[in-house]
Amino acid sequence: MNRFDCVNTISKLLIISILGLTLVACNQEPPKEGIEVTDAWIRKMPPGVSNTAAFMTITNHTGSAVTLTGVSMDDAGHVMMHETKVVDDMAKMQHLDTVVIEQSVNFEPGGKHVMIMGLDMSQGATSYNIRLHFANKPSLDVTAEVRDANQ
Repeated sequence: MNRFDCVNTISKLLIISILGLTLVACNQEPPKEGIEVTDAWIRKMPPGVSNTAAFMTITNHTGSAVTLTGVSMDDAGHVMMHETKVVDDMAKMQHLDTVVIEQSVNFEPGGKHVMIMGLDMSQGATSYNIRLHFANKPSLDVTAEVRDANQ
């Protein structure tokens, strides 16, 4: 291989490498910002039962801790944050005034959850709006899908 062929081969490899890196960079998602809520759902209850719970994952992309100060729903009588704790072999719900979110917090069955009272699910709605209230941040509306607990 002469010097010209060697330079030509190196140039082609360099161009291919640059194109490959460009394609990889273009396919990456931009960094997330703000507060992100994923997998929000409300436990479907049998007819006549108006108390239920909502679950979700709240991820904080702000770079500093945020404080969830409350939750509300237009469709429910009363909504609050709770955490299930086992004390003396008994599961008990403890009211939470605030939840500090450094990076991510899971609201899940058997742990932190949104307790919903007085929600009429008899109309068969497939989702409801939950409003999350934060200290020093705007409120955030979240659509929570209604689903069976075993889904």
